[in-house]
Amino acid sequence: MREVKPISIDILNTFKQVDEDRLNKLLADELKHLDRKIVVLDDDPTGVQTVHDISVYTDWDKDSMEQGFNEKNSMFFILTNSRGFTVAQTTKAHKEISKNIVDVSKKVNKDFIIISRSDSTMRGHYPVETNLLKSEVERLSEKLFD
Repeated sequence: MREVKPISIDILNTFKQVDEDRLNKLLADELKHLDRKIVVLDDDPTGVQTVHDISVYTDWDKDSMEQGFNEKNSMFFILTNSRGFTVAQTTKAHKEISKNIVDVSKKVNKDFIIISRSDSTMRGHYPVETNLLKSEVERLSEKLFD
């Protein structure tokens, strides 16, 4: 049997220090050329409490979506609070969210990326929500996800 030896925390000191200023500049430059909106869906209010200078919408109607799509920022958050929903409620909500994102995207002629922060396997609805987003967006648009 092979013996497993623990690795010392000192191993981290062998990695090259990241140049954070350079990294932030590279990220900022790339985001300037990102011609799509990043829509972040968060299933719990504790996830957005550290967000700074980014809009957080507490509903997903088309007016709110359009406002988010028309903002200067490359992303906005939608607080779904779906962690507290039943499966039927989250199914209904995520179908509506998908439709509204696709409809508004077409209206304002801006592509999008959806990031789902529905990551709670204990209390949330993973993978129900992410599967619904995938299937609904594919059904309503020409986007395909693998």
